[in-house]
Amino acid sequence: MLLNKPRAYAIMDREGLDGLIAVNAINVYYLSDYWGALMRMRRTFYNYALLPRDETAPAALIVTGVEHLRFFHRPESTWMPSVQSYVHPVYLDRRDFDPDVEDPEHVQYGMKWPIRHDALSPRDEDYLKYMEGNKGNASVNATYALKKAIQEAGLAGAVLGSDDPRVGPWLNQIGLPDLKVRDAWTMFREIRMVKTPDEIALMRKVARINQEALETVIASLEVGMPRDDLETIYNVETAKRGARGIYLATGQNGTNQNLGRVLEGEPITFDGLCEYKNYHGDLGRVAVCGKPRPELVSRMRALEVGCQTVLDVVKPGVTGREVSDAVIDAVRDAGFEGFFFATPHSIGLEHSDHMLPIGPTLPGGNGQFIFEENMIFSLDMPYYEIGWGNLHTEDQLLVTADGVEPLTSCDTSLRICPGAARAAA
Repeated sequence: MLLNKPRAYAIMDREGLDGLIAVNAINVYYLSDYWGALMRMRRTFYNYALLPRDETAPAALIVTGVEHLRFFHRPESTWMPSVQSYVHPVYLDRRDFDPDVEDPEHVQYGMKWPIRHDALSPRDEDYLKYMEGNKGNASVNATYALKKAIQEAGLAGAVLGSDDPRVGPWLNQIGLPDLKVRDAWTMFREIRMVKTPDEIALMRKVARINQEALETVIASLEVGMPRDDLETIYNVETAKRGARGIYLATGQNGTNQNLGRVLEGEPITFDGLCEYKNYHGDLGRVAVCGKPRPELVSRMRALEVGCQTVLDVVKPGVTGREVSDAVIDAVRDAGFEGFFFATPHSIGLEHSDHMLPIGPTLPGGNGQFIFEENMIFSLDMPYYEIGWGNLHTEDQLLVTADGVEPLTSCDTSLRICPGAARAAA
């Protein structure tokens, strides 16, 4: 299970909530373990998940009725005991529906697929019985199915939190006038910040995939190769390992754009972000083709001191600001006096998986947090100096009861590649 239930219950208690409604795809996935086709399409408001605070009330997942086939063959697709379906929009568009006559919460789901009765297997027979048992239980759309789930959980007059409170007025409009829905966007982030064992296992894997992919990219460096080619290699290497590259940002000469070709003797930075089963890996390294300048070598050694400082300083109860200050001081003390920026961020279903200021909330920036056990984070240590070059180191770490456990190597040493130029095409 991805969901940190005890933490979710504790935060609901603190905020006076009777339950949570997830609208955003990653939060539906987080609450339910389900990741469906419409979520992959990022089609918002077509899937919901309901988590009641009352542990005896049924948690519910809302899906299109087409997904009955998935749940028949793979009932483990969600842990939630209630799966509420609705008529697939394409099907509903092709039939008459009279809201004054028909009950929008009990539509006769009847996608009329053809059946070859003389060729049915026992499994086919079981599926037809399964579908017959669901007949008449579909709702006319996802919001009506959510209403039904709320009623069955005894929450019709409750106070619920949602990552998109627009669902509140919609639910009031269709027959839940006493329901109150409050904004819980930040609460979802706060819950997700401390990872469960299943999440940690996914994060270990994506960290390993990311490191292997990025080291392969660095090993492919040649003077003169287009920097866009580096991202292509990264995407291929992550895909080979079952993940998906989101971006590989590279930088030279004080810029962080994938422009031009790899230069000899200039540091080149790599910031690789990928995802595996929606969980993110984030890693930063520095390389150079040919002989590095002495100042580059000394600055990179100072950044290594900064990385060691993270390992020494982070533990539960320490703030992100304290870590940033300690790292910057350590790097400067190690001889890199111009270094000024180091920022930790939690990572998981989002690149920055912790509370962030939104809207008019002050202050801005990356948001402040306190490190907690089983939080996973990385520490961005970028440096851009126009006319000199780029640096960027970053590793992924798990906060333990008394420190940290690196999920990537924490080998932030300068990668020195041969300076041979790519042969002309």
